[in-house]
Order: sequence, then C-alpha cells, then structure tokens
Amino acid sequence: MNRKISKNFRVLVGSFAVILMVSACSGGSDGDKSPAPGPSPIPTPPSNTTSCGGVIIGNEQNCITVDDREIISYATNTTEQYSGIAIFLHGAPGSPGKVSNIFGSKMLADKFNLVALSPQGNSSPYEWNSSNKLTGTTPDVDFLLATIDDVQGRYSFNDDKVYIFGYSAGGFMAYKLACQAPERLTAVIALAGQFRGDFDACTTSTPVNLHHLHSTIDSDVPFDGRDNGDIASVPDTMSFWQQKNGCSAESEEVIQGGVTAASTQTSTEKYTGCTKSVALSTLDGVTHEDEYVAESLLATYEYIFE
Repeated sequence: MNRKISKNFRVLVGSFAVILMVSACSGGSDGDKSPAPGPSPIPTPPSNTTSCGGVIIGNEQNCITVDDREIISYATNTTEQYSGIAIFLHGAPGSPGKVSNIFGSKMLADKFNLVALSPQGNSSPYEWNSSNKLTGTTPDVDFLLATIDDVQGRYSFNDDKVYIFGYSAGGFMAYKLACQAPERLTAVIALAGQFRGDFDACTTSTPVNLHHLHSTIDSDVPFDGRDNGDIASVPDTMSFWQQKNGCSAESEEVIQGGVTAASTQTSTEKYTGCTKSVALSTLDGVTHEDEYVAESLLATYEYIFE
C-alpha cells in the first residue's frame, strides 16, 4: 500500500514539474507575456573614429587643417624621408574619400614613397575656383599652395616633387594650377576634367608634365567640351599644352588594357619632342561615374614617376 502511494506521488510531482516548465517556456498567461523584441538599436560608432573632410578616416590616416579646411593625409611609416607629395582633388559633388579611392591614393603613396593629401573643396557648385580668367590667383590656388608649404614643413623630404591628381571638377582645378603655379608642380594627372575658362588667361610659359584621361562617351563632362561652365574640348586642351611644352605634331600610340572591369582598351598618345611630357589616354566604353580600377589607371601614367 505504501509503495503504491509513493509511486503515485512521484508521478503527480513529475507531471506538475512538466506543467511548470511548459508554462515558463510559453511566457505564462496572455497577460504575462513579454513584449516581442523590437528592431536592433543603431550601433554607436566607436569613440575613436575620426571624421575628416566629411568622411570617416582610418587609423593610419591623419586629418590636418589649412586655412580652416580639412585635408585627409596619409604617409607610410616605413621611411624617414619622402620623395614627394600627391594631392587628390575631388569632383562636384564629391568627397576627398571618393577621389582617393578612384586613384588609389594609399597605393600610390606606398609604391612611390609619397605623402598623399585629399583636401576639401570650397562647397561651391564646382567645388573649386577653377575657371581661368584674366585676373590674378584665386583663393583655391592660394589654399593648395599653402597646403604644399604646410606639409613640406611637417615631413622630411629628399625631393620637392608634387603630383596633382584631379577627377572631374577636380581636373578643372588641376589645370588651373598648371596655369598659375606650374613651377611648383611635377605633373598633373586629370581624369574626365579638362581646361575651363579662357586660354588667353593662361599666360605662363613654364611647362609641366601632363597626362589626361577621358572617354569619348562621357556625357557629364563631354570630350568635346560644353558652353555651360565654359569647358574646353579635350583636343583643344591637349593642343594648348602641346604648344606650351614645345611638343611636335607627332605622337606615339600605346594600346593598353581598360581602366574599368567592363572596358577593354585604352589608347594612349604620347606626343614627341616635348620639354615636359604631354599624353592623352582615350578610354574605351567608360562612363563619367564608373567603377575605375586604380591599378589600371596607374598603368597609363606610371612613367611620370620615373
């Protein structure tokens, strides 16, 4: 008799425990149910992130300020002396981060022992005072020359080379610098952005190495130029610098690979007899806002670092 009671009691206790477990897993009665979890909260950025020129920069980059404008700076830590400065000028609209990615600023700095700089524009429609007019220097020319001076004072250099890289409206500004301060520049590399303004306003007789890259199907900054914005054609731009650099009418053509994943070919004309080099790379099947491959772009103008 006692054994039966004990057995039934154990069954009853076990059943009661199962009921409790089921009740706990289901959240209890309807009135006791926990609320369904809401959307995950937006993660808070780490406290050590730094913004420069409107973009978040990496730990290996620095942010410097010249004339109240921010500049993303990168310099490899594997050297005590640098061979020069590379300045990357963004388009409109654009950002220092975007133009850095297009040209691969970090890659170029590491490969050629350069200090890479990506400054902010001035927030105007063209981002830079890039139109060439019959007046003196502009605030942006003064700002960029002050940037060169500032950085040359911050780092130790074994050479005073300065390379200007401009994309789109940044290319317009690169040509403005080539007109107003060619003696400070080693080379200008312009992608999809040519001369803007009046050729008669570009009175310098000092040549500068120049490499231009452009697609004939570019509809944003047309190869043949446009009246809106007073943008010259690419052929007129190149002809102007051929004369300024003392080039002959002849050129040597080199066929290279495409500069995007989809493009198949780049035709580069290097003009002969120049005191400083002048070259035009015509890009096959490339739109203005395209997925450029920095290493492929470099293959067209790498000779300027020799």
